[in-house]
Amino acid sequence: MSPIILDSSSGKPKYQQIISSVMDAIDNGELRIGDKIASVNEVAESTGVARKTVVQAFEHLKQAGLITSVQYKGYFVASHKTDLRHNIFVLFNNLTAYKEEIYESIKDALADKGVVDIYFHHDNADVFNTLIEKSAGKYTAYVIMPVSGKGAKTSLDILPQDKVYILDIGYADWGKKYPSVCQYFEMDIYDMLTEILVKIRKYQRLVLVSGNPSRYNAIYTQKGFMAFCAAYGFAFEIIEHVATRVPQSDELYIVVEDADLVQLVKAVRAANLRPGKNMGIISYNEYPLKELIGEGIATISTNFGEMGRNITDLILNRSKAQIRNQFRLIDRKSF
Repeated sequence: MSPIILDSSSGKPKYQQIISSVMDAIDNGELRIGDKIASVNEVAESTGVARKTVVQAFEHLKQAGLITSVQYKGYFVASHKTDLRHNIFVLFNNLTAYKEEIYESIKDALADKGVVDIYFHHDNADVFNTLIEKSAGKYTAYVIMPVSGKGAKTSLDILPQDKVYILDIGYADWGKKYPSVCQYFEMDIYDMLTEILVKIRKYQRLVLVSGNPSRYNAIYTQKGFMAFCAAYGFAFEIIEHVATRVPQSDELYIVVEDADLVQLVKAVRAANLRPGKNMGIISYNEYPLKELIGEGIATISTNFGEMGRNITDLILNRSKAQIRNQFRLIDRKSF
């Protein structure tokens, strides 16, 4: 192959430049399947970069299925389809039924075009940073659900910037810098409540049970909720958890976390109230069991299957779009 020439003035890491050089040579026909490419030592000598940097780049190309190595003989081109083989790093905050739906839809949309490795940071910045650092340079794409707050920004900067995709949360902080498929929490709740304003008018007070206040979604959901109540003159209250609260008639509860939904349903039964009749419940995040709880719990939810398909489309098409994922109401008797 022609020598790999690196641009010392580029801000792009050297190993990424090596990867791009090989992929470009395959794309433009300079390298064909079966062609031998320069050895690690030859590339290190011709470019002046450290041998371990070249090894890192070659390992990335091997994982992507573009090159293969034969002992004592060297490296050879294994595929001409630079957009076919993907090795995707997916970092979620935690494991829930909704994350599982996203994961399965990513795998289905990817089909035979690659593989997915899944990790969890549990909203722990140290775990997040460690996982990011260990994964750097090993994957063809990085699908990141950030930790709450902005502390992760430095860690994201060590990844190949053209391979990072933001998922579900974090649009306000990172979604404009990277391709993203996110919920727009502030806009989503405002727009959805406005859409069902006529039905909400029968309630005297709106109560948002927001969950952990430090989480990204809680902060922006509260903003959108308060803006809606101010715009349309509703009395409202925001509480973190249901705890020992006694529900009252003519209240509409919007519940973010499922643990609070369970507590609320119990409290409503104890107070002899009837959801959808003399009080209301809307839960975040659609899940089949919510159709069976009581006489059915209304939900407002992003489409998690669509989210997985959308993020996969961005990767496969190398798109830089920022997508606001669909947000929808599933109306049931609790509302």
